[in-house]
Amino acid sequence: MQILTLNSILKRSSGLLFLVFLIISFMSMDYLTLENIKNNKNQISNLIDKNYYLSVFLFFFSCIIFVNSPIPFAAIIKLLGGYFFGFHLGAVYNILATVLACLMGFAISRYALKEIFEKIYFKKLLKIEHEIEKNGLYYFLSLRLIMVVPYFLINILAGISGISFSRYLFSTILGVIPASIIYANGGSRFEQINSISEIFKSETVISLILVALVVLVPVLSKKLSLIRN
Repeated sequence: MQILTLNSILKRSSGLLFLVFLIISFMSMDYLTLENIKNNKNQISNLIDKNYYLSVFLFFFSCIIFVNSPIPFAAIIKLLGGYFFGFHLGAVYNILATVLACLMGFAISRYALKEIFEKIYFKKLLKIEHEIEKNGLYYFLSLRLIMVVPYFLINILAGISGISFSRYLFSTILGVIPASIIYANGGSRFEQINSISEIFKSETVISLILVALVVLVPVLSKKLSLIRN
């Protein structure tokens, strides 16, 4: 008879939780559209007014699910933060919920499904593993800022990489703030938006890329100094 240790129980529970995230994501595909949300605004607003704390909990839970899912609905959820809770609270909830979701994704990747993810993403990680060990904070921070690589993939790569938890936490907190504020602002004018891309005007994207490049200056300066020497 197999005796389950606490570690194996946590691994199985985390793996099951990740599977639940995927199932809920696929089941929500036909419902989480801008049009459906606008059509049901009054019902959702009434639900939030009557059950505010439950609604905040569900918002956080939804962020955790979709930030860690390959289904690209995290943006819609974070827009709803600004839409239903207002810009200021929406921005705060977006930041806290996104950081919590990223930490959970990191934990699942590092402690529960590391062997599986290593087999899937080993080649991608192999190319940058050495750089991550030396400059992981800057790399993951820049990836968060430019928002080209999905958060769920960043969480997985960070989990199977050699980056320390403290560096990952720091890069995550700093990295998710700009996008979370942008989504909250977009959500506050949700009625005028017809697609997610409308909240990311060209100047917004350019500014985020510039910030990401500034973040990488220490890494680039190190490489230049090594080349000169």
